[in-house]
Amino acid sequence: MTRNPDWTTDELILALALYMRVGRKQLEQTDERVIELSETLQHLPIHPPSARTPNFRNPAGVSMKLANFLALDPNYPGQALSRGGRLDREVWESFADHPYQLERAAEGIAMARVSDAIEGYRAETDEEKFSEGEILTRLHRSRERKPQAIKSKKEAVLRQTGALRCEVCSFDFAIFYGEIGHGFAECHHLTPISELRPNQRTTLRDLAIVCANCHRMLHRGPRLLTLAELRAHLAG
Repeated sequence: MTRNPDWTTDELILALALYMRVGRKQLEQTDERVIELSETLQHLPIHPPSARTPNFRNPAGVSMKLANFLALDPNYPGQALSRGGRLDREVWESFADHPYQLERAAEGIAMARVSDAIEGYRAETDEEKFSEGEILTRLHRSRERKPQAIKSKKEAVLRQTGALRCEVCSFDFAIFYGEIGHGFAECHHLTPISELRPNQRTTLRDLAIVCANCHRMLHRGPRLLTLAELRAHLAG
């Protein structure tokens, strides 16, 4: 018997946001808020049509997922049936105590479902995926990988400083690797994609020069770290 694919980080963020929004409780499958979330989940470009059964993310499944969060909620006085899976707990631990970041991420995922930047059903690997989920990862990556923006940022920094040093740890690929490292660095978008206005253009001030390691670390955790926060972490 064919079963639906497991819930992803994106889907769980949307479900947890609804759970928090309605006062940390389960809603019946007939509730219009559950029905609305069900429709949103069905339109997310994450799971290909071939992987979906007729009851894919239907209201009953959404209601059950809210019940899974009851079991994870230390404030729930009753005894829930199931705690869900490993990813349920990871999303809970990342976002339950960070309501602002949770709501921003959920809004970004819901709004991004119709964006050209996320067309198709291609998935990021676990190594590439940030805590914001797959869809916002794709959108963030698409901004950070725009060739002209990256080229302009690197040229401006090279003119001003003569080098491409990581703005967090000062690592310089040219110094460490020699000629093959000249002109190499990654660009990091300083604003979380969920907080950008629709169709907001990327400027050079929005980008930072970083090494690959610091770039990954900036995205670790329930929210995007600032450059200063990661510098402080290194210093500590």
